[in-house]
Amino acid sequence: MHAHPLTTPDGIRLHAESKGTGPTMLLCNGLFCTTQYFVPWWNHFSNSYRLVQFDYRSHGGSDDDPDPKNVTIPRLVDDAALVLENLCPEQTIVVGHSMGVRVALELYLRYPHRVPCLILLCGSAYDSMGPIPGRAPFKQTVLGTLRAADHLVPVAQLIKDVTIHHDFVSKVGYLVGGLSRTLTPREPVEALLGNLDRLDVRMMTTLAQSYIRHSARDTLPLVRVPALYLVGEKDSLALPAHAWEVSRLMPNCEAYVVDGCTHLAPVEKPEEVHEVAEAFLARHCAES
Repeated sequence: MHAHPLTTPDGIRLHAESKGTGPTMLLCNGLFCTTQYFVPWWNHFSNSYRLVQFDYRSHGGSDDDPDPKNVTIPRLVDDAALVLENLCPEQTIVVGHSMGVRVALELYLRYPHRVPCLILLCGSAYDSMGPIPGRAPFKQTVLGTLRAADHLVPVAQLIKDVTIHHDFVSKVGYLVGGLSRTLTPREPVEALLGNLDRLDVRMMTTLAQSYIRHSARDTLPLVRVPALYLVGEKDSLALPAHAWEVSRLMPNCEAYVVDGCTHLAPVEKPEEVHEVAEAFLARHCAES
């Protein structure tokens, strides 16, 4: 594995690394996640691809942005673009998980000539509130709560300190379809908790608001390259119905639903996910 520290135009040092040889894949993490999430994918695909992964600003091994209000979806796409421009060749397969689906789609919009195909894993392209009745009012309530947290930082920090532990996060995850009691391994959950513990709560509220407001729906018809959109059957954050709708809106998109899996399908059934991705790549991106 090779480390590649990069510095953004506004002076933030990003942690980036690469492994393997062959066609290049750029991996984009989910909300509040680090490179530790992609471990099964990293170990498997580095046998036949050159993988590049990185931590967004204020995440994992990257520097914190001195202004937490800077950490928004567009700024994270800027970070991904810096990695693409400096560490990836002219043709690079872009893979995104969860929020990384939005980053991957926005990155394609900036560099359509450099991305031969997309692999989008367990993430919504738009409307991140899931299958909640009357979700528009609910969405506004969540946004209002996050805005209030901006002005009550000590309270928000206290709530974070109380809730960020394995048992509580697991129970919430089981409830909303983000985790499976039988399939989700403990390691990626512990990695997420470790990263959450080091995150600035002000950054978290800013990025969460940016994510809820963001939509890549208008981007979908513009994606002309082959795309794989894979979700878990029991994922309430990226519904199978959403995957079918995305595949209808994106001209050259294949949808696949992993039976029994939740939002963490790539670590719950890695062998099946890898097999589906490899078949897709063999059909569409063999020469990338």
